[in-house]
Amino acid sequence: MDNWKVLYKEKLKSGRAAVGYINSGDRVFIAGMAGRPEYLVSEMIANANSYRNVKVMHGISHGGEDYAREEYRENFVFESLFGTETTRKYLNDGNAQFYPHYYYDQGVMIREGVIPVDVFMVQVTPPDEYGYCSVGTIADVIHEAVGAARVVICQVNRNVPWCSSPDTLIHVSKMNCIVEKDEPLPVFAHSPLTEIDKVIGGNCASLVNDGDTIELGIGSIPDAVCQALKGKKNLGVHSEMISDGMMELWEEGVITNSEKSCDRGMMTASFVMGSRHLYDMVDKNPAVLLRRVSVNNHPFEIAKEANMIGINTCIEVDLMGQVVSGSSGTRIISGTGGQMDFMRGIDISRDGKGRTVIAFSSTHTKNGVTTSRIKPVISKGSAVTITRQDVDYFVTEYGIARLKGKTLRERARELINIAHPDFREELENAFNERFK
Repeated sequence: MDNWKVLYKEKLKSGRAAVGYINSGDRVFIAGMAGRPEYLVSEMIANANSYRNVKVMHGISHGGEDYAREEYRENFVFESLFGTETTRKYLNDGNAQFYPHYYYDQGVMIREGVIPVDVFMVQVTPPDEYGYCSVGTIADVIHEAVGAARVVICQVNRNVPWCSSPDTLIHVSKMNCIVEKDEPLPVFAHSPLTEIDKVIGGNCASLVNDGDTIELGIGSIPDAVCQALKGKKNLGVHSEMISDGMMELWEEGVITNSEKSCDRGMMTASFVMGSRHLYDMVDKNPAVLLRRVSVNNHPFEIAKEANMIGINTCIEVDLMGQVVSGSSGTRIISGTGGQMDFMRGIDISRDGKGRTVIAFSSTHTKNGVTTSRIKPVISKGSAVTITRQDVDYFVTEYGIARLKGKTLRERARELINIAHPDFREELENAFNERFK
């Protein structure tokens, strides 16, 4: 059937014409990560004088958020689902609104109209012979956003890799406007690993067994964990994202997915984010399964996997084991992401062998001042991401603390033992004051 070819030509628009479908007061949902259509975003900003109070919503982005600038305050309202280095300034100076939520619940909120979506913008591959385009690098809420939006605007970009996972596919018939514009995909470089990162990575890797299924977050510590896992065998992946580190383990035969309980033989995630080489690896690769986040990150789905271990990072932790991952005081840093989804899912996993790990460097230095990440109490104004009931293991460069099954006194002692030596006296004093 070639009817889609006729539809394609009818829906083909210029960038400026496409963003003309946006009305004042609309909410424009923009795909995140490498699914972000930068050209369409720039055309929307260039057309700012045509809008009043257009709500612009998205998750992870790393630049191009000019709609949040003061000069566009009457035209746009930036609504953030996850803070990043380039959006924190807007989140903390009052030029953006932040939505706390569980990642797995994002698609449900869009589908059910809890967060209404008027316009959805995303970049996709050119269509295949059946009229389907692939978003290629991200599945998270694509299906729900396409179904909910009044207008779907797709930027066709030949640099987008092809992923055949059903949740990444959009048929031409579901699109209202098509804009052809090739541009490089955003790549996300990682900082070189420090010696401390490598020690923490090694400590985490000691908790991983051959045949385990792993979940890893974003940053230098997850990258260090991947480096330290190179001696393991037959690992599987069920994660929020697939990173360059995971790709390397797959290429080297460490990740085979051969012992997974579900989706055996495939790396399962909701998006990929990293280098151009990573995107090339995804292209037409049957070993990559990207699923909508309402399924991939749902705790009940995660719980189906046996021998699961989740390794994530944080900003600080108190002596009870409460974890802060998205804020520093009242300052928004990132968000919950999928961290809590996997914590809960792994904890209720069917075989009872799931392990949850929070890994972090023992100290943080800013403006020449070094502070301990392990604190007597969490910083004033900080939001607790993970409760004291949820985490099994904590890891720093000074060792591993297991909190599950421990009293508050025992938990505090375990955490003091892996704190930086320069801060242990302060923590001991807080311990003695509390438990005297």
